[in-house]
Amino acid sequence: MAAKLARLVYCMLRHGIKYVDKGMEFYQAKHGRLQIQHLKWKAEQLGFRVIEAPAA
Repeated sequence: MAAKLARLVYCMLRHGIKYVDKGMEFYQAKHGRLQIQHLKWKAEQLGFRVIEAPAA
């Protein structure tokens, strides 16, 4: 976390980039996508084939 914050501050100071808070919804959606991606990868490692069904 400290390294991420250090990079953020460096970019802000070096390039004059303003910090924009993306909000909790953005990070929750990103976390959900990463969880799905990991579960698909894990299923394939175990020999399963993942078939996506349309959302209800």
